[in-house]
Amino acid sequence: MFIFNLAYANLKITPAVVNIVAEPMSQCEDRYVVTNVSDKPLTVEVTKEDWKNFSGNPSDVSIDNWLVLEKSKFDIGPKESVEVPFKVVAGKSMVGSVSGMLVFTIKSGMFNLSMKQPIYIIVKGTEKINFKIDSLKTGISKKDFSVYYDMVVKNTGNVHIRHSGVIEIYNKKTNELVKNVIIKQTFPVYTGTSRTFRGPVLKENNLKKGSYIAVFKITALGKEVVKKIKFEI
Repeated sequence: MFIFNLAYANLKITPAVVNIVAEPMSQCEDRYVVTNVSDKPLTVEVTKEDWKNFSGNPSDVSIDNWLVLEKSKFDIGPKESVEVPFKVVAGKSMVGSVSGMLVFTIKSGMFNLSMKQPIYIIVKGTEKINFKIDSLKTGISKKDFSVYYDMVVKNTGNVHIRHSGVIEIYNKKTNELVKNVIIKQTFPVYTGTSRTFRGPVLKENNLKKGSYIAVFKITALGKEVVKKIKFEI
């Protein structure tokens, strides 16, 4: 475990994720930047892996078909950075979203230690954005007495989504808006799947005892969905 942690600490890769919107039958170029933060030279090998594709894509739409690496082996000096360029080719059979991973491997003695960075592609003009809040509940944490939510987001479209949004808290009796809580963009929900998100509504002692309405408004790729829930303090 120490060896693995040491290897990960030696590399810094930016950005954390690459998102590309590509025109059909087009080519796009992008890059990752890999930094050796250690005091010793490193050799990094880069390979490709398939990840999550919309199921409506043909089975032969693999990362080998749409992602081209210009170079697959990099020698990086201490405290130096290199660019890892790649090209995305949006073929005529690609629809919705496809994704893959670039795998950055440090060879260290008997071990091959790897870090994976995702690349997400949306084919412009073919996307169908359709998602909903499938279920929603609130509770009170026994640990810090905060009000939290569990929200299940279901994606029935053909592109992955990363939602953000706001929770509007209303006094149920007076209908007065008492607080807005920001929902920050977080993990993706892939096509044909659901994902549960947990987060804080607010601290219990921030409100007087009574009944409240929480209005959840989440947005992704220009589409907004809304769901309400009642909770008690």
